[in-house]
Amino acid sequence: MELRTLKYFIALVREGNITNAAKALHVTQPTLSRQLATLEQELGVQLYTRGHKTISLTEQGNVLYRYAESIVGLAEKCEEEISLPEHTVAGAVHIGVGETKLVAMLAQAMERTRREYPNIMFELSAGNSADLMDGLNKGRYDFLLECEVRPHVNLNVLKLPVKDQWGLIVRGDSPLAKLDAVGPVEFVTTPIIMSQQGVGSARMKDWLGDRYDDLVVSATYNLPHVGKFLVREGLGAMMTYGGLFDEKRSDDLRFVPLSPMIESTQGVVWRKVTPSKPAQAFLVELQQLCDEMR
Repeated sequence: MELRTLKYFIALVREGNITNAAKALHVTQPTLSRQLATLEQELGVQLYTRGHKTISLTEQGNVLYRYAESIVGLAEKCEEEISLPEHTVAGAVHIGVGETKLVAMLAQAMERTRREYPNIMFELSAGNSADLMDGLNKGRYDFLLECEVRPHVNLNVLKLPVKDQWGLIVRGDSPLAKLDAVGPVEFVTTPIIMSQQGVGSARMKDWLGDRYDDLVVSATYNLPHVGKFLVREGLGAMMTYGGLFDEKRSDDLRFVPLSPMIESTQGVVWRKVTPSKPAQAFLVELQQLCDEMR
């Protein structure tokens, strides 16, 4: 497989059909069709089917698209880095982030880095833990801000010196809104909206104890801001970090902490390879910021 052909295939998927992809790539439609047909012959599989206006990927096409994005992305990062003069620190730092108030801490380190190296740019991607970790392991990200950080055999870990407290976001008219804290007994009196990775977690089971079997999950989410809409519509109470709740902007909602308290330690993780120069510059500022806050 040639890198150029993979780029053609990515363009086809993103544009939706041969005509639009050819225009985006500045090639003729017959040229693009021949290249894609050659790709299918090399792999021995059908990658897509043509519809009336758009193409549809086959199962094998979806697999190739996932890997093609990683391969082309890594190649572009490589070309960008090696084309710079030896002592130049410039380029992009790619960071995968979960939703947590500690994104603000990363932002401080980013600002310090750009103050020193104005030609560095940061690219942030949000998502759930599983997708972000997959992207980190495949080289799409230089760093990952991991919620509930844990030791990794194959990754470097920097624990951030700030913890976040778990609780429930409830509607103002909920009986739970009148409480100073929610315990296991009160927790199971209402349907719960929680993160996908939180469902069935050992920590949740330990906290609820004998009440775990009474837990009713009404919905799960990948990104916390989505869950607030569900709370407003009466789907249940949302379990999330207190640091993500802004009472000034949510006067119809209230955050009630859990008791006994559950706190989470967040951290930044990265692969055990030599980071790019921009990534190294960011890491220096982040480590210094952590030292100042401890």
